[in-house]
Amino acid sequence: MRMATGRVAGDNGEIANHLLRQGLSRLGIRATPAQLHAFAVYRSELLRWAAHVNLTGFKSEEAIVREGFLRSLTYKAAFEPAPGLVAVDIGSGAGLPGLALKICYPEIGMLLVDATRRRVTFMRHIIRQLGLNGVRCLWARAESLQGETEHRGRYHLAFARAVGALPEVVALAEPLLAPGGRLVIQCGQETAPSLQAMRAHLTALGMRALVVQAPGVDVGSPPTQLLALEKSLR
Repeated sequence: MRMATGRVAGDNGEIANHLLRQGLSRLGIRATPAQLHAFAVYRSELLRWAAHVNLTGFKSEEAIVREGFLRSLTYKAAFEPAPGLVAVDIGSGAGLPGLALKICYPEIGMLLVDATRRRVTFMRHIIRQLGLNGVRCLWARAESLQGETEHRGRYHLAFARAVGALPEVVALAEPLLAPGGRLVIQCGQETAPSLQAMRAHLTALGMRALVVQAPGVDVGSPPTQLLALEKSLR
């Protein structure tokens, strides 16, 4: 990753930078100066574009760091980054969690998929700004990838954030996962009933559910619960 260019905010930006450094430390991530700068550029561009384009619901730099970047990086608790891993981020929106994970773990190949053209345009802009390699964006609905040889059964990891109810997310992701691959999503109290209701269906798909706990993204915040649905090796 080359040194990113772009505008970085002033005093509020310094507060956000401090939040980011604290949060990364809490998550056990040691970011390089180039990676920290990349996040600052990403944050600044996200705010600039959000004034004209509906990208996320985050209204402040602190919210972007806390609920955007750090919440995305908690996904790492559910897998072990390694060269050769290929991931797909379904409904990536403004690039979360996929681009945040790509900045910290450049060895992961990443496909970002979104059905809204303006969001894909933004993600491509960020990728150019940050000089990221091994990542591409696709303007498409995730279900359209399921019948394509290039995508079906290819991905070791699938991420989804605010895409839909659990059964819908599983239906979108499972055909894209390679044997042994994992779908990783954030889960809350509302996920438990859906998971229980889907037990038989998951068994039929050859998937097992693992609940993983990641550290809270801020001082005093509760741990983040992640659900990892692993596809069998058959």
